[in-house]
Amino acid sequence: MSLILSIETATAACSVALHHTGKLIGHTTLFTDRSHSEYLMPIIEDLLKNSNYDRGSLAAIAISGGPGSFTGLRIGTAVAKGLCYGLAIPLISVGTLEAMAYGMRSFVDKETLLCPALEARRTAIYTLIADQAGQIKRPAHVALLDSKVYRDALPCQSLLFFGDGVPKCKTFLMEDKKIHYIEQQVVPSAIQIGYLAFLKFQKQLWEDMASYTPYYLSQFQ
Repeated sequence: MSLILSIETATAACSVALHHTGKLIGHTTLFTDRSHSEYLMPIIEDLLKNSNYDRGSLAAIAISGGPGSFTGLRIGTAVAKGLCYGLAIPLISVGTLEAMAYGMRSFVDKETLLCPALEARRTAIYTLIADQAGQIKRPAHVALLDSKVYRDALPCQSLLFFGDGVPKCKTFLMEDKKIHYIEQQVVPSAIQIGYLAFLKFQKQLWEDMASYTPYYLSQFQ
């Protein structure tokens, strides 16, 4: 049995999801800033109860691995590790930006590249570039939007930016006509984390819990 609990805490939104053999069973998302430490465990317990499962049914825990909020990622990782140690089950990490891109594939054609954008400090965002097929064209990185070097290095094809970094992107990239934006708020979700985690689960691609830390991707690295 491959019942996987997924946890996403990389932004102000806190979400959990439950997948069985890669199929979504249920999910909960809470949009309450600075609430992860208080509400994460209760919404996990409620999701399991409402789905007629208990902790002992879980085969693995999946965690959004970053980048994103330093505090949020630490809280999610601590809860995930605690559950994994207590239940003696593996920990799976899925990149936050990869999961965001995966969730937006149906919104673009084959010619458009996906650019998830998460808020970072000052003029920076956390981002990557992926195509509709899920191929990563440029891995997760810190983009300095006020840098001409960054803007000139963008691919010469249609780009779709989405995420809480979009307002900042529009400020610096509006003149580039090949760039498009999703105006509505798009946040990372445990739903996409769970879909991608099942693929890793099948290949037994899990983390060493003793050494695992989130991918903070500080812009000062």
